[in-house]
Amino acid sequence: MKNAGIYIRVSTEHQVYEGYSVSAQKNNLVKFAKNNDFNIYSIYSDEGISGKNVEDRPEIKRLINDIECGVIEVVLIYKFDRLTRNISDTEDFIKLIQKYDIVIYTLSDGEVDVSTPQGRFVTRLKGAVAQLEREQTSERIKFAFIQKVKDGYSLCSATTCYGYDRNKHQKIMTVNYEEAKVVMRIFKMYLNNYTFTEIARVLNDENISTKMFGRELKVRDKVSKKVIGSRIVNSIWQPKMIRLILSNSTYIGKVRYGIGTKHYFEVDGLHEAIIDKDIWDSVQEKMSKIRHISHTKLPYDDVYYCGTLVCGICGRKLTTSRTLGYLRKDGVRKVFNGYRCVNREKGFCSAIGMSHYKVENVFLKYLENVEEFDSDVIDRLVVDDNNNLLDEEIFDIKKVIKKTKNKLKQVMNMFMVNAIDYEQFSYMTNELKKKIDSFKNKLDELQLKYKSVSFINKDNISRSISEHWQYLTNREKLFFLTEFVEEIIVINHSKIKTNNDVEILDVKFYNNSN
Repeated sequence: MKNAGIYIRVSTEHQVYEGYSVSAQKNNLVKFAKNNDFNIYSIYSDEGISGKNVEDRPEIKRLINDIECGVIEVVLIYKFDRLTRNISDTEDFIKLIQKYDIVIYTLSDGEVDVSTPQGRFVTRLKGAVAQLEREQTSERIKFAFIQKVKDGYSLCSATTCYGYDRNKHQKIMTVNYEEAKVVMRIFKMYLNNYTFTEIARVLNDENISTKMFGRELKVRDKVSKKVIGSRIVNSIWQPKMIRLILSNSTYIGKVRYGIGTKHYFEVDGLHEAIIDKDIWDSVQEKMSKIRHISHTKLPYDDVYYCGTLVCGICGRKLTTSRTLGYLRKDGVRKVFNGYRCVNREKGFCSAIGMSHYKVENVFLKYLENVEEFDSDVIDRLVVDDNNNLLDEEIFDIKKVIKKTKNKLKQVMNMFMVNAIDYEQFSYMTNELKKKIDSFKNKLDELQLKYKSVSFINKDNISRSISEHWQYLTNREKLFFLTEFVEEIIVINHSKIKTNNDVEILDVKFYNNSN
């Protein structure tokens, strides 16, 4: 008897509207297997998962693995679109069938034939039709959502906004007056100069529950996605939640669709507003003045020109490019580093990329033509032998990192003894990790400056940077470029990617006229 694997997939819409329930598919496929004398090796079931790809379906991946191990000879499915709704995956399944000589049967259309050009064409056609159906379903759902919003209805499905309720089959949200009082209070506190953190602390101190507090949520297995239990949510107010409330236009009677996308729009809703328009405008004006600080990461040591190179054609800063070369005898693959203009890929620039090696050569030649740097630059390079202040700052940061890591362990212990729930644990862990990463970046910068002391010394430094350049490590070169070079305007005159006719048009130094 041949070993058969029964594959079942049910997406939400099919389960509701087409009757492709798990039990129905399973019963019919088991009967088919017995009638054809197949030995059922295993049943693979992906429940409530779309067929748009393989990666998101753990059971189909388990089936493929069993096929590759040679334990499955026959695959039984209800319909071909249960297997895949993606053209590229269809092609992969055709190759899988041919390579391992397996047979796929569908209850609706019989055997999937890939042994002939006609059979492969029909299979590909089925895959294309399945993908078309999936895309059309997605479009219908999207347009239905858009129309619902245009009609003034909110898209809240699982959880309604804090301050509102919406019962089952109820289209329009109704005001929850107890929660609405809290919403109005949040807006007033913010206008009275309370921060997001302070507002959250006040609400938590007064034991005011969040919308999700006390809710019972299903717990699913991470691999199979099956429901394995439930948990009670004990969430507390977080600064992020306060910010979301203050920026949610639902409270002035609006409904929105597609926040953060190009299809974003906002219209008047049918529900009752909670916040006065004047208060809303004042809050939005105040929030718009909040500074958003983003920390730029330093480039990797081996591409230390990144961040300073500027395209001589369009003026855009160049980014890095890496090309894998030949495999050396020691087993290490050679990597060729270079720089390219992003605008070329967008069709806005004709600049050809250039190798790191060529940029290095032309930069050194440029430096040779600059007889001597101003004394201001040399003075900035020379560091006093007394580095006590730098040592103290590095020590302090290391101390903070160690304390923060200890707090991270404490949070883990609190979670293990059920002193905090998962949401609290996740939030606190993420915040502490962000803090550690921030201090580590600062520590790297300080240690980079500290390390530079070893080569920047009055006794051995040359007035010509080009003369000293060859003795610097990549990290030391990176330090010099980030500290003293504002930009290097460069161009590759060659029209062929394999050539590198690189020229530096100009180099601008910070606080230096050269």
